[in-house]
Amino acid sequence: MCGFLLRAVFLSLILYLLLGIESAVHIVTLGGQILGAASVGLLTACYHTIGRRFFVNICRGRSFAVIISGLTMVFAVRVLPGYKVVNVTMFLCILIIFCIIGWIVNYFIEDK
Repeated sequence: MCGFLLRAVFLSLILYLLLGIESAVHIVTLGGQILGAASVGLLTACYHTIGRRFFVNICRGRSFAVIISGLTMVFAVRVLPGYKVVNVTMFLCILIIFCIIGWIVNYFIEDK
């Protein structure tokens, strides 16, 4: 459980910083940015936990989690109010960076 919580908090913080530093996504309010980062971070941690539990092959589980977390991030930007994608190529770079960091975090943080 500690690994899940640590993964969720760390991924939420990374996404918050990525969305705050880069100007690819215009977010109207700070609360919206926190809500979006927390929800995507929590769901990504859930996907990584599900990927570890249901897939025998570790690489398939991580790939599943990375793909679904990327789609979740795109869905959150499309659905949450106050989010507007200004630069699509930079948003894709943020998405790829977030997915790589999620892969690395899943590699190092284990559920016990």
